[in-house]
Amino acid sequence: MEIERKYLVANDGWKADILSSARIVQFYLTGLDQSPTVRLRLVGDQGILTLKYPSVSDTVLARDEFEYEIPKSDVEAQLHRATGAIIRKTRHNVKGPDGQLWEVDEFAAPVGGLILAEIELKSIAQSFARPDWLGKDVTQNPAYSNLSLSFSAQPTAGD
Repeated sequence: MEIERKYLVANDGWKADILSSARIVQFYLTGLDQSPTVRLRLVGDQGILTLKYPSVSDTVLARDEFEYEIPKSDVEAQLHRATGAIIRKTRHNVKGPDGQLWEVDEFAAPVGGLILAEIELKSIAQSFARPDWLGKDVTQNPAYSNLSLSFSAQPTAGD
């Protein structure tokens, strides 16, 4: 079960606490309203197949997620089958003020300039220290899901 919260990033304060970074290319083989969502991802020389099911919570993203490492060549061979735009982003692993790990994604395409932060939790009720660089909570705004971003224009901070 994947349990996460998602936020816009308000400022560059997170950059001082980057632990590692990786470029990611990802795309979907399913549409907006299909379940499970089928995602393929390249992270360096690693290919990843992910199946994601709808959230079971109204307050956080809490859903079944299954990931499998697959050959990079298998992902590359299916790029032409992408159902939406191909997402290109850099993921930064960032240490939060309480030591918890945040993933900060800087999008290059199809929504260049968008920066989102996510934290994965062990339970729906788990608390965490909110870094001062976090902006608006967009956890429940479907426009900020990677799937939606691959099918639409960039949302605005007021969405």
